[in-house]
Amino acid sequence: MFVSSKMYTSQIKSGESYDKLKKCIHVSILSDTYFPDDERCYRRIAFCDTETGKVYSDLMEMHILELSKLPPEDRDENGIILWMRFLGGKCEEDFEKMAQKDVYIGEAYELLKNLSADEKKRLEYEYREKCIRDHNAAMQSAAQHGFEEGIQKGKSELILNMNAAGYPISEISKIANLAEEEVWEILQKK
Repeated sequence: MFVSSKMYTSQIKSGESYDKLKKCIHVSILSDTYFPDDERCYRRIAFCDTETGKVYSDLMEMHILELSKLPPEDRDENGIILWMRFLGGKCEEDFEKMAQKDVYIGEAYELLKNLSADEKKRLEYEYREKCIRDHNAAMQSAAQHGFEEGIQKGKSELILNMNAAGYPISEISKIANLAEEEVWEILQKK
């Protein structure tokens, strides 16, 4: 009830007249039973006098659909019962069956299919983007690893060549930007 009231009052801004308010209808589609004392699956609730039942205002209404109370299917169903069967559909066959019974439900079913297709396309797109990002990250990592390997290989060759040319270890260490112990390790491996 709070949500309906908030939705109703948010139609006007501070200082505006009440005559700008339009009818507000709240629809609750329930899979469980809310009113257990009877088998009515649809209720229209409005503001009314509790003694006479006379409607006070029709500007706010609540429509309660209890899908759990739907009666067994009847050949001549129409209106709200058809919509409730559509909304309570469990599989694509249920939706297709209901779409054939009513033009507006058929339009709703087509819209639902398009939304579902778009959702699938969105998921496919996100998966494809993830694969591309993963591939790029792997390539970047491999390139970085290869670059670092190349630097190490280049330093090793530099150290070996400088050592063969007779440069002292302290000089090789400065040029290669390595500690003397690291230079010795490289020379011992070769």
